[in-house]
Amino acid sequence: MRNKLFILISGIIIALLIVNQASATTIACTPKVKLVNQDPSQAIPGSYVKVLFEVSGLGTDCNGLTLKLNPEYPFSLDPGYDPVQTLTGSPDVQGYKNSWDVPYKIRVADDALAGEYTLKLLERIGSNKDFNSSYIENDFNLSITDVQTDFSTVVQGSSGTQVSIGIVNIGENVANSLIVSIPQQQNFAATGVDQQIVGNLASGDYTIVSFNIAAANLRNFNRTNTRNPSDAGSSQNFPTNESANNPQLLKIQLEYTDNIGKRRNVIKEVRYISSSQGNLTRSAINGSSRNGSSSSTSPGVWWYVGGIIILAIIIGVYSMYGERIKNHYKKKNNNDKNSGKTPDWVTAERTHHKR
Repeated sequence: MRNKLFILISGIIIALLIVNQASATTIACTPKVKLVNQDPSQAIPGSYVKVLFEVSGLGTDCNGLTLKLNPEYPFSLDPGYDPVQTLTGSPDVQGYKNSWDVPYKIRVADDALAGEYTLKLLERIGSNKDFNSSYIENDFNLSITDVQTDFSTVVQGSSGTQVSIGIVNIGENVANSLIVSIPQQQNFAATGVDQQIVGNLASGDYTIVSFNIAAANLRNFNRTNTRNPSDAGSSQNFPTNESANNPQLLKIQLEYTDNIGKRRNVIKEVRYISSSQGNLTRSAINGSSRNGSSSSTSPGVWWYVGGIIILAIIIGVYSMYGERIKNHYKKKNNNDKNSGKTPDWVTAERTHHKR
């Protein structure tokens, strides 16, 4: 009787141990996945963001865990990373924490708008990489913040070679340490200062900067309106008066620091007609040259030369006929005086009657 009771009690104890062992195994194989880090903290359109997932709840009795990152717009996985990662065995640090770190590098689309977006991470128990049958989907929210800004540029006015450019910050963020410059380009070149420091330009604010702008392709022509031999292969055209009336694109570079401290460059273009472009062309053609003759002469020079010739003729005529003219007028004056004098016989008669 005692033996039967002992056997029964032993069987119950063994059964309880088996149930407890199975229960412990089931709890140990319940994984937990969470997003523990994002670098940078703000996802930015057109840039990369590194995310780090922490996986816990796996013990030595599990058959492993397989993860698959399933990004959707505006996210995409960096080509250097495998979307599927399998966790097997024990964690790296035994007895300290029962977790794995799983990193991914994600690119944010250039045209992504600011807001909250969902990043999907799929998981399944075991080492099978086939996610077509069954899996568990984990959704994580990532915030996208547009730290950049945009500008609108217009030609505010021009006088001679000086042009004033109006710049408006039409974005939602401040442009810190803004510098405006005229970069190297085909049609125009800045003479003198080619950069202007603006400072911080808040959203909705505007500023005006001024530069001295000249036609860049004047250097391809000499003073006689012919192309320099060294530039014979160039296809650049000389800016004649006709082309000066047509607007050309003037490039403007805007360099600023965004809200996360990154330096950014923006190139804008404005249509510009230089009021002095025709004068610059005419000066290059008609100006005096040490190496060659001028192709035309200013009207003021002709007036000056003509005046000298007329004055020389007057002096020559006077030197040749001056004495004759003087004698002629002297004789005439004497005749006029004699014609007005009282005759002698009249005077004699007057004297006789007085006696």
